[in-house]
Amino acid sequence: MNRKLSALAAVAMSGILALSGCHFVKDVNDDGVISDAKSNKYDETIVAEVNGQDLTLADFNFMYYNNAAQIQQYYMMMGIVDWEDQDYVGDDEEYAGKKYGEIVRKVTVDQMSQFIVAQQKAKEYGILVDEDVVEAAAKQKQSLIDQNFNGDETEYNNYLDYCFISDYTVEKYMQRSQVIMELLDRLSQEGEICEATESEVQADYIKASHVLINIDDDTTDEQALAKANEVIAKLDAGEDMAKLIEEYGEDPGMEQQDYYVFTEGEMVDEFYQGAKALGDNEYSKTPVRTSYGYHVIYRYPLTKGVDGYDEAASYVSSQKFSKAMEQWVETASTKIHDDVLDEALLAQKEELAAEQQEMLDSAAAAQNDSSAASDDGTSVDVSGGEDTNGGDMTAGAEDEAAAGADGAETAE
Repeated sequence: MNRKLSALAAVAMSGILALSGCHFVKDVNDDGVISDAKSNKYDETIVAEVNGQDLTLADFNFMYYNNAAQIQQYYMMMGIVDWEDQDYVGDDEEYAGKKYGEIVRKVTVDQMSQFIVAQQKAKEYGILVDEDVVEAAAKQKQSLIDQNFNGDETEYNNYLDYCFISDYTVEKYMQRSQVIMELLDRLSQEGEICEATESEVQADYIKASHVLINIDDDTTDEQALAKANEVIAKLDAGEDMAKLIEEYGEDPGMEQQDYYVFTEGEMVDEFYQGAKALGDNEYSKTPVRTSYGYHVIYRYPLTKGVDGYDEAASYVSSQKFSKAMEQWVETASTKIHDDVLDEALLAQKEELAAEQQEMLDSAAAAQNDSSAASDDGTSVDVSGGEDTNGGDMTAGAEDEAAAGADGAETAE
């Protein structure tokens, strides 16, 4: 099989849950989806049951390799293939002392269960896959293929092949994701369990803008503080905050938007606490110092009908939905066929290791050929080979990281 290493990065792409396919048939099948896409042997191996509904090896693989991608890439860059056997190095106490393979496996099983119980809950509300869902999903799939595989169906199929899944599995999960989003919308309505009340939104979220004066090689702490105090003096004199941001502000994020809507943990803590201490339409009377510099923060009301409220309400509803999902999974009847899963994962691991070794051997042989040709005085161009660092798939992650570093809006 022609699995390209670049497919590894494709597994980690942002928004993988936007994948879906479109095959118009009339009937919803036993999985609760509309699809005539091709299945394969991974769709036939049952590895778990949730509330009496089968989960296949392909279901597991779909999420497992996505969850594992960043860990796998990290260790492969160090020449380590067996990432599953590496000790967890994060700060989450739940995973302390465990291997990455065990952690990713548990997370994947939990996610599979969530998909099933959410779809079953959606059915109680009469929310099912229909041709509108399939059509919307098809547009998302094409957009994703265009953006992440340069519109190349072969590259997309290589990705499926690398992850031991089928086009049918992709369609199934992406149609389910559409149904689950509908369920979230339904449960977020007034009187439903995920409704975000105005008091909850105001308790959890803050709407604010700020003037940031950076401390850097060109501006000392004293100079930055003096500028920040100038801003406060002008606010005291009745000048407009937006104009002062334009005149003094050094946060690139404020050039793209008029305010931030955030909750605890999404900003550096000093900034969050400084904003939280303000009342509506109040501003900092003393500049707030963070690792970025000095901030003059202006807090706005966050009530129904104002800009930013719907965004915050959506966050609150999503958090409530996540908690509801956890409760549904806890009360679900779940059975994992560990022996089947163990055997399948071992076989897949051996296959991947063999292919990766083959690639390394091929690269070494090409290098030897190049060296031999050079010794003969012959110039050999070995550049222009296939990009195996993920190509466009990693560019999005780099852009997100760069964007997250702008200004004071990012928590350190």
